[in-house]
Amino acid sequence: MALSDRDYMREDPQRSFTRTLRDLTAFHIILGLNIAVFVMQFQFEVGSIRHPLNGDVLPLGGVSVHELAQGKVWTLFTYMFVHGSLGHLLLNVLMLWFAGKQVQQIFGSRHFTLIYLFSGILGAATEMAVNGYVLNDTITTLIGASASAFGLLMALAVVMPEEEITAFIYFIIPVRLRLWTLAKALFLIQLAFGLAGVLFNFLPEGLQIAYFAHLGGAALGWFYVRSLGYGGRPMTYASQWQPPQTQRMRKPQMARTRVRPLVDLENEPASAPPVRPTDPLESLIEDEVNPILDKIGLHGIGSLTDDERRTLERASRELDRHRQSKGR
Repeated sequence: MALSDRDYMREDPQRSFTRTLRDLTAFHIILGLNIAVFVMQFQFEVGSIRHPLNGDVLPLGGVSVHELAQGKVWTLFTYMFVHGSLGHLLLNVLMLWFAGKQVQQIFGSRHFTLIYLFSGILGAATEMAVNGYVLNDTITTLIGASASAFGLLMALAVVMPEEEITAFIYFIIPVRLRLWTLAKALFLIQLAFGLAGVLFNFLPEGLQIAYFAHLGGAALGWFYVRSLGYGGRPMTYASQWQPPQTQRMRKPQMARTRVRPLVDLENEPASAPPVRPTDPLESLIEDEVNPILDKIGLHGIGSLTDDERRTLERASRELDRHRQSKGR
């Protein structure tokens, strides 16, 4: 790839409103929809009703066994954008921002949208199955983007399992964890609390949340990315039932002799040596950064060593100085 083809070496044109709209991704649209729906329901009371006794705002669009039995299948989609409180919205937006933004960058808008929607649908189906057939609860509605967010987080963990992040226990204690370790821990926590609520029914009201929706969403995110070939052997169709193909031994064949024209080596012009960039920044990118970017494209950012990460950070600082010097 030529140096001028790299995004970071292109000059930023004067951005306009239409240009900004064209640059919007599925991540920006879905994140904006979650915020916009909350504002419309709680600020302008569009798509919501008042509780007849205490006057609280009750958002519409949630999914339940009762709603589905009445034919309101669209609630399987609308519930993903409805939230019950500002804290509920902020938690899901934070998780979407952390996992969804990187999934968008890695897979693009189409896969991001499919993971978000399919995780939400399977999460709702799992929660409705538990509520309807195990707990005999057909009225309680499910709202929130948490099932979709768990699907995006699990998808990201499959792609970048070795990536280290800082998690905050009780939002206070920082702990360094591998992304795959964090995803597995969250999955097991959801499973433990979900089973405890079903088997023993002793969870306090503050912990009675949609654990099985989270589990269903996470399972879908894991399966979706595994079906694309990440995290191990592709989980697609015939490849699940066929052994890995081994290289067959072929008998050596005699190479065919080709008649080549005689060339006068003394009169043949010597090939010019490759021209190396004279700019130190271009040399840095050509010799060190480009191979690292190619490695990320093949094996993911989790395959980088500490030295390679420091090289990228040094190149980033040099690029910032280059842009600042040109802007003076």
